[in-house]
Amino acid sequence: MSPRWSLRASSPQLPKLGMELKINTMDGELIEVGSSEAARKVILLHGLTGTGSVIKPVAEYLRRSLGNDYSFLLPTVSVIRVKQFNGEPVHAWFDVKNCDFRKEVDVDGIFESSQRIGSMIRREMARGISPDDIFLGGFSQGGVIALTAALLEPFPIGGVFALSSYLPLDEPLVSRLTDASKTIPVFQAVSLKDEFISQEASERASSFLANRGNPIQTNTYDMKHEISNRELDDVAAWMKSLG
Repeated sequence: MSPRWSLRASSPQLPKLGMELKINTMDGELIEVGSSEAARKVILLHGLTGTGSVIKPVAEYLRRSLGNDYSFLLPTVSVIRVKQFNGEPVHAWFDVKNCDFRKEVDVDGIFESSQRIGSMIRREMARGISPDDIFLGGFSQGGVIALTAALLEPFPIGGVFALSSYLPLDEPLVSRLTDASKTIPVFQAVSLKDEFISQEASERASSFLANRGNPIQTNTYDMKHEISNRELDDVAAWMKSLG
């Protein structure tokens, strides 16, 4: 059985690879796993209640497969009060107001977080990184922001992967997605026993992306709301296939 771990709490220790640079940002600590001089950058986003440190083992595992040409940027989002957690303050990319993610969608919060990630993309471009060499990825709520941020850009990036995630299809969001982003390759990983993201939500996202023209690869995994090494091996193989 492929090793699995949950990113809602603690994560197992995986081999440390390359250098790790920690930078202070407005939201919190930004961790870079790999060399700041790497030719390709992956912005990897943690899930609800997570942090950059929590998702760091995922970056380390993927970098071991992809090699030193890749560097991973792991931002930690700020703390907000989440309605579904009785208003408790947690690290969250946007508020969750209803257990049915299709209802009471925090469109403003999703836009705000997506714009922050867009700013990160532009910062890397200003440093000389081509958009084709910039990738977004995320787990759960982080996957929502990775997908949304990529599809809002006025130019295509190298690709985006979403693990145990979905794409909000509210009109205020959909109407702002750009034509240029229709060429962005997408990898969607669906957990068949997911306790939080319904199969319907995953299928709606896949169908929407395919219909708008995005090259999409959807893989399913017999697991809960978690990440497995097999899943990450598939992500790495997909990224390598993009050239």
